[in-house]
Amino acid sequence: MIAMQPSSFYPGLSDDRLRTIASRLLDVRFSTMQELNSPFDDNYTRESTVFGRSRNMLLHLGKQKIPWLDIKHSGMDVTIGIDSVPCRFFRDYVDNPEKRGFFKRNAVDCLFDIDETQPVMWRFVIERALNEDDEDRVFFIGYNVYHEKVAEWMYQNSTPTLHTVDNLTPAPALLMPAEIDIRDDEAAVKTSTSI
Repeated sequence: MIAMQPSSFYPGLSDDRLRTIASRLLDVRFSTMQELNSPFDDNYTRESTVFGRSRNMLLHLGKQKIPWLDIKHSGMDVTIGIDSVPCRFFRDYVDNPEKRGFFKRNAVDCLFDIDETQPVMWRFVIERALNEDDEDRVFFIGYNVYHEKVAEWMYQNSTPTLHTVDNLTPAPALLMPAEIDIRDDEAAVKTSTSI
């Protein structure tokens, strides 16, 4: 099944809104990892702190009176609403989520669509870089009732922000042929002797 853009299902899940959340999740992750670099830190202390700070950041963001964002559930399984669409976040693997509660739906997360092509749950998935040359990425994925990806969107700090605003493909630009002249031998000699 080919994953579509989230906005194909809900126009409120636009690139700019998803980027607002995703960029903040990556900022929290980056700053936390930089701060927790002592000999007494390990993956547990770092990832636990990243989770707590990300959760608190989302709760704080929900209080900012952003018209399209609200807090659906403020527990440890915090659920935000983007244009009323419930979303949760996890640090996991995009292609093979391993977190125990990844597919668990809480009361506000539960959408009951029996059409297997429609998403019933939305997840921000923070995928950490596999090596130092890569960078962390955030995916926003919609899953159907069978836990299959039907929508996918990706963000990383180096992702260009170009996006289409309509369904039209622009016509190709007409470029004139390049002007080419033969170089004068005298000018070539002057250039080569001055080097």
